[in-house]
Amino acid sequence: MNPFNPSFGKVPELFLDRKSLVKKVTDGLENVNSPYQTSLVYGLRGSGKTSFLTDISNLMQQKENWIVVNLALGSKLIPTLIDSIYKKATSTLKKALSRIENVKFSALGLQLEVHQNVQVSHNYQILLESILQKLKENGISLLVTIDEVSSTPEIREFISIYQILIREGYHVALMMTGLPGKISELQNDDVLTFLLRSAHITLKPLDLASVKYAYLDAFEKAGRRIETAALNEMTKLTRGYAYSFQLMGYLIWETNQKVVEMDVLNSVIGEYQQQLFRNVYTKLYLELSPVDREFVKKMAAYKDDIVPVAYLRKALNKDKNYISVYRKRLLDDQLIAAAAHGQLSFTLPYFKNFVNENAILYES
Repeated sequence: MNPFNPSFGKVPELFLDRKSLVKKVTDGLENVNSPYQTSLVYGLRGSGKTSFLTDISNLMQQKENWIVVNLALGSKLIPTLIDSIYKKATSTLKKALSRIENVKFSALGLQLEVHQNVQVSHNYQILLESILQKLKENGISLLVTIDEVSSTPEIREFISIYQILIREGYHVALMMTGLPGKISELQNDDVLTFLLRSAHITLKPLDLASVKYAYLDAFEKAGRRIETAALNEMTKLTRGYAYSFQLMGYLIWETNQKVVEMDVLNSVIGEYQQQLFRNVYTKLYLELSPVDREFVKKMAAYKDDIVPVAYLRKALNKDKNYISVYRKRLLDDQLIAAAAHGQLSFTLPYFKNFVNENAILYES
C-alpha cells in the first residue's frame, strides 16, 4: 500500500517534522495557563495545516476529560457547537446538560426558548456559559477547532464570545488554522487584538534531511531501493514543501519499480508539475493582490533562481520602501524567502515555471 498521501485534509502515514510539535501542543492544552489554549496555526496551502489540526483533534479526543468539536466556517458556529457538545457528551453528562433551563436537546437538534426582546445570540451565549459550567463541574475541558478561518462577521462574533468565556474561567481552548494573510487580518481586527497574544504556530518547510531519510526508509521497508542520485534529486525537488513531499513520494511509489533510478524520477516530473500547478499554484496565484502578482512575475522573469532586490526595484520602477512593503508581505505569506542579503527566491518547487507559463492566463 502506498504510504504517501497527497490528498488534502487527511493525516498522512508519513507526517514529518511534526510529532514533537504535536506533543508539545497536546501537552500544553492540559495546562490552563499554557499559551496553546488559544492557538493560530498558519502556513501556505499544502503546508499541512489541516493535517496538523486533525492530528491534534484526534489525540485530544482520546482523552476522557476532553470533548473536541471541529467546526466549519459557514455553519452557525455557536448553535452547532452547543449541539455537538451534547452529542459527544457521556450519558451522565447529557443528564446534567438536560437540566439546564430554557433549552431542550433532542434527536432533532437544539431547541432554545427565546425570551422576548432578547437577541438570539445573547441567549446562545448564556446557554453556552451554562453548558461550560456543567463541563467544569464534571472535570471536562472543551477544545474547539476551526479550519481555514477568515475575518467574517460570524467568526468575529464567535471569537468575541470565546474571549468572554476565557475571562470567566471556563475550561475551553480554541485552535484555528488559516493562510498567513487571513490570520493577520483576523488578529488585527480592532476587537480581536487579544489574538496577538495567542500561540502562533508556523508550519515551516520540512527539513530536507528528514525528507531524504523518510523516502529511503519507506522504500526500503517495502523491499525497494532508491539510487543515491535519484534520492538526492527527488528530495531537492520537494523544496521541503509538505504537499510536494507527499506528491513526489506517491508518484514514485506508483511506478512500481523495484529500483528507482534517475529515469524513473524523470518519468514522473511532468505529472508532478501538473499536479502542483493544478492543485495548489493556480489557487495560490489567484489569491495574490494585483501588485503581489506583478512582483512575482518580475521575480519569475529574472534569468536566475536567486533574484537581486536591486533588479526588482529597477524592473518595477519603484523605490526601496515600496519594494520592502511587498517583499515583507510575500515573505510573511511564505511564498518567497530571503536567499541572502539583498536577494530573494521562491520557496515552492517549479513556482517560477508556473508563473512564466501561466500568469498570462489570469490577466484581465
